[in-house]
Amino acid sequence: MELKDFTEKEQQQIREGLSTAVISDKAAADKILALVPQEWIRKIPFFVRKHATTKTIERIANQYPELYAVAKREGELPEKEREELRKIITAIFEEKMAKHHIG
Repeated sequence: MELKDFTEKEQQQIREGLSTAVISDKAAADKILALVPQEWIRKIPFFVRKHATTKTIERIANQYPELYAVAKREGELPEKEREELRKIITAIFEEKMAKHHIG
């Protein structure tokens, strides 16, 4: 996927710089992003990757604060919460990748 594959409006936003979320706990974000297949993340064009990943973590933190709080704890994610977060983040990525025709 290249810049020309986006709409004119999206291209303008990319040129101006897409917004990114401020992640308060990088370790928690890393634990959650590790649940996404790495080939999916590599499919996201590099110029929108930071926007896509930080906004997804921000969305999880806002919509699922109890799961995000577990991810902020030291150590590995417990099995139950890891699977819940895996389902959530996978669904978000599938939705966004389909929306932007990334496959």
